[in-house]
Amino acid sequence: MSSAHGIEATDCRATPRPAVYELIPAQRNESFRWHRHDYPAPLACWNYHPEYELHLIAHGSGRAMIGDHIGAFGPRQLVLIGPDLPHAWFSPLAEGEVLEGRDVVLQFSRPWIEGLIALCPELHGLSRLLDESLHGLEFIEDRALRLGMELEDLGMQQGGARLAACIGLLTRLAECPYRKLAIRRDDACSASPDRHRIQKLIRKLLSSDPAEIRHEELAASVGMSPSAFSRQFRATTGETLMNFLQKLRVSHACQLLTATNEAITDICRASGFSNISNFNRIFLKLRGCTPRDFRRQSRQISQPRHALPSGGTQCQGELHAL
Repeated sequence: MSSAHGIEATDCRATPRPAVYELIPAQRNESFRWHRHDYPAPLACWNYHPEYELHLIAHGSGRAMIGDHIGAFGPRQLVLIGPDLPHAWFSPLAEGEVLEGRDVVLQFSRPWIEGLIALCPELHGLSRLLDESLHGLEFIEDRALRLGMELEDLGMQQGGARLAACIGLLTRLAECPYRKLAIRRDDACSASPDRHRIQKLIRKLLSSDPAEIRHEELAASVGMSPSAFSRQFRATTGETLMNFLQKLRVSHACQLLTATNEAITDICRASGFSNISNFNRIFLKLRGCTPRDFRRQSRQISQPRHALPSGGTQCQGELHAL
């Protein structure tokens, strides 16, 4: 009988539609992103991103797709997803049914974790875990259940205690038995040179001023015509450039709404929107609330002893993770 670390999961070959590139909001005051969301939710789709992701299914069941793996999942499944590995968890639901708080997620960047390992020799044991996470790793046995609870508890921590808890969780993960899920690592999301160039450009866009991004300049920067660039961008990310830019601009606006006292009209312009009505409409579509409600709720969340004020719309997304 092989060791748990060497177990390979049974998989099915499938050709799903292109995975959507998930835009992970930059964390100005934290080294990583922790959040919890319902199912169904905009975040719960076939997607990929350059960050590592530790994903817990708190409750519910269904079928998971992770790379070329398709298999059943149940409550308390804990999986580590490597960079650019497509993944999704689908639960069968009755009409109108919602699994509240089904997914608990920790996301962190490759530069952050590699820098931490380089700085702290005690963390070198994480290197193998991170390398093998490119196939998707499901943690097993009783230790996985305890680590899942630690991941949930991480959301209640703040400041240095939160960082220490995250590092402790990752080191214990490296000692927990696991099995690989995806048999092959085709890296289909970056198979062609054009896709590779666009993925590299996307990473650059995440740190760019969204008000300065222009379609024609983006296309020229990768040596394509605007129309060819638009087609390749959609093939790579699973969505249009316009939709991606809207998400990027709303994400930037959320940071400004949370961290500054700038007027909403100024934040509208600074985020790349041409007028306030368009800004409000797109913000409402993506976040489920107005910019004004988002700012009010984010301030209430930063003061956890106070309840959210009544009379407003509850925003979608994870305000506490911005």
